[in-house]
Amino acid sequence: MDIATITSAYTAIKNIKEISKLALDAKIDSEVSEKIQASIERLGEVQDTLFYIREELLTQQEEKEKLKKELAAAIAELEKIESVVYRAPSYWVVKDNHADDGPFCQPCFDDERKLIRLQGGNNDLWNCRKCQNNFKGPNYATPQKRVRRSSVWSV
Repeated sequence: MDIATITSAYTAIKNIKEISKLALDAKIDSEVSEKIQASIERLGEVQDTLFYIREELLTQQEEKEKLKKELAAAIAELEKIESVVYRAPSYWVVKDNHADDGPFCQPCFDDERKLIRLQGGNNDLWNCRKCQNNFKGPNYATPQKRVRRSSVWSV
C-alpha cells in the first residue's frame, strides 16, 4: 500500500464521517442515530489508524533511502579496495585501461583505508605528507658518496 492509497482512503473516511454526522443531525430515529454515532466513532478510530500507518510508511521510506545511500557508499568503498594492489613498498590503483595510478602510502591505506598519494619520486624515493614516512621504490639507487682525491672531487 502506498501513500496515495492511504491518503485517498483517509479522505474517503473523512467524507463518510461528515455525511454520517449530517444524517445524525437530521434527527433520524434514535436507534439509527445511536448506530450512526457508533459508526462515526469507529470511523474516527480507523482514520487515526490510517494516519499512523501513513506516518509509519513515510518513516520507512526515509529509512529505505538512507540505507540505499549507505549501501552505495559501501559498494563504492569495496570497489575501491578491490582495485588497490600492493607493490612494495606502496599501493597502486589498477584501472581497466591498465594505466595504474599511484603510488599511495601503505601505512595510511592499511590503517585508515585512505589513498594518500606519495610525493617526490626522484631516484624512486617517495614521501607521504600525511604520516611523514619515506619509501624507497624498487628502482632506488643509493647515492654514491663523494670522495675527495687531491684537489678534484670524484665519484
